[in-house]
Amino acid sequence: MGVAAVLLLIAALTAGGIWWIGDLSRHPVETPPAAAPVLPTPPLPNAQASSEPLQPPPPPLPAAAAPASPDASQAAEQAAAVRQCLASGERLAAAGNLAAAQSEFQEALRLDPQSQPARAGLQRVTSRIAAEEFRRWMAEGFKASNAGDFTTAQARFLKAKALRPDAPEVVEALAQTERSLRTARIEAARQRALTAEQREDWIGALAAYEEALGMEPALQFAQQGKERAAALGALERRIAFFVSQPGLLDSDAQLETAGRLLQEIQAAPPVGSRLRAAADNLGAMVQTAKTPVRVTIESDTLTEVSVYRVGRLGRFGTRELSLRPGTYTVAGSRDGYRDERLELVVKPGLEPIRVTIICKVKV
Repeated sequence: MGVAAVLLLIAALTAGGIWWIGDLSRHPVETPPAAAPVLPTPPLPNAQASSEPLQPPPPPLPAAAAPASPDASQAAEQAAAVRQCLASGERLAAAGNLAAAQSEFQEALRLDPQSQPARAGLQRVTSRIAAEEFRRWMAEGFKASNAGDFTTAQARFLKAKALRPDAPEVVEALAQTERSLRTARIEAARQRALTAEQREDWIGALAAYEEALGMEPALQFAQQGKERAAALGALERRIAFFVSQPGLLDSDAQLETAGRLLQEIQAAPPVGSRLRAAADNLGAMVQTAKTPVRVTIESDTLTEVSVYRVGRLGRFGTRELSLRPGTYTVAGSRDGYRDERLELVVKPGLEPIRVTIICKVKV
């Protein structure tokens, strides 16, 4: 019986070893370069071994996991970075730091252009940023409008309109600002016109009134001011026409025109001191041109004397005329003698004036 037991034990150990070796051949175990620790060898039973029950063989070692590929590792890292950006973006958006949140969502989309959470987060944050910008531009526009700075207000409302073109509040604000801006511009034009009239700058006043009418054609003050400035400007130009060319008043027609001009000035609306001074100067010139000067013409009683613009005077020894200032031509003729002619310039205050006309050269 003892020999038989020993033989059975040896057979069992041999079968277990063969199975273990086969399993290792099918599932080799990778070991580090260092020397593997030596497993204790179970003691072989001898013939005098006790009758204790046999221990079962150790279970097979699990197979080692295969290393991950580089592409899979990179994808995992990218996914982790996207999740980190999304989480950071949400935290920043909740804290009100929208610009930083927008950057995080943009980075997440850069890492993963197909990420729907990143796209939705970016859209949500961008909308909030646009809404805040809209409210800021509207607030600044109303602040400028209340301060009377309508140009700045209009610029701010236009920025708000670029964000929400159809928003009723920005449309109404722009319309109100444009009305206020037009009113302010009209008032500025009116003030420029009044200042120009005070300086008797009729050209400047006329331009300012026309500017106001260009913005609002029915403005009564601008219509009346335009007519007044145009009329006074025309009077000033007509006065300057005669004052700058005194010789024009030698002509009876021009002298009569100047006289009518003075009458128009008398009937015109109140004029400024400069225009009144110019009118007085013209009036003095007209009065002087109408004041006759005594002229004495001497001849030989044989010469036929004529004065152009006056008429034929006939033959005489001495003749006195009253001629208003101007230029005259005195001509003498006599049968058998060469005609004589001289120019007579009559100037105001120069009296008496004496001239002699006699035909002396025979032909």
